[in-house]
Amino acid sequence: MYDYSVYADDDNNQATTGSSDSDSDSGSDTMNLTMVPHAAIEADIVKVFGNENAFGQSLGVRLDNIELVDGCLYYDSDKNKYKVFPWKDVVGISPEENPDLTADDANDYLVKNYATTEKRYELVEAVVPEKDDAVEIGDAVLWYSGSQQNGPKAAARTLAKIFAGREMVIELEDCPGSKEDWINGWLSDTSADNCLRDDLQDRRVAFFEVKKDSNQSDRQYHHPVIVDTQTGKQVIVQNATDTTSQPENTESSEPEPSEPEPAPDTMPAPVEDFVSTCNDLGFTDRERARQLLTDLVADEGNDLTANIVSSFGGEDAVLDEIAE
Repeated sequence: MYDYSVYADDDNNQATTGSSDSDSDSGSDTMNLTMVPHAAIEADIVKVFGNENAFGQSLGVRLDNIELVDGCLYYDSDKNKYKVFPWKDVVGISPEENPDLTADDANDYLVKNYATTEKRYELVEAVVPEKDDAVEIGDAVLWYSGSQQNGPKAAARTLAKIFAGREMVIELEDCPGSKEDWINGWLSDTSADNCLRDDLQDRRVAFFEVKKDSNQSDRQYHHPVIVDTQTGKQVIVQNATDTTSQPENTESSEPEPSEPEPAPDTMPAPVEDFVSTCNDLGFTDRERARQLLTDLVADEGNDLTANIVSSFGGEDAVLDEIAE
């Protein structure tokens, strides 16, 4: 279906032309969806908006009429969230490596272990590209954010520029305040209902992420890819004049964590879950709990991110919540 390795190559600089006439139904309920690299969906782009609260800024991407075209959709009932995993994360092998792979091979339950914490996902749908028809999964919002230590992630900045224009992202060197001011205010607009470029409204696109090698370290970062399903051309960042396009290769020096959902000004759910887990497991030893916290934050598939921990007051503030 999609050759992810092609889009991981910095020399792939396709531009997009044309638009679709797809209609979107924004009245249906939306799911909270996260994409894992090397799995793909197709959808209508409906809305892009900035959000700001006590836990920082985040970019929301609303997609309607979503179809799963490659990978496995799983549901986290504890969080009421959905995540699309690639086949290799589910069964240890990709369809390219095993031509006999079928949708029936997807595990009914997927268990991910983060240190001593176990997360359990329930299978919703599975699609093997080139073998199965795409499956409709509904409408969703995808959230992209960053951390209090390093600011917005590569995927967040790239998507903001692609969907809303370069002016949507404030670069560090252009911020009149301190680095902390930039970390908490990297989006130029968090009040508009819809910041999506006019030429992208309701366009039908393929949406997936790939991993790229960082030129700042030996790590990789997540890079989102948007492809027009009508033309097969990659949708990329446009100049302010909208006359030419430039490829966007924004990167972060640390791995991408899972994208946090904006939370209310109370104890964030991931922090509450961590505290509850420690208490249930009898992790009253502060250093043992700290090690678990470090492991969970470092794992990009976990909901507890460095951004959430920092916004709550840091590691010590989280650990202070654990019963002794």
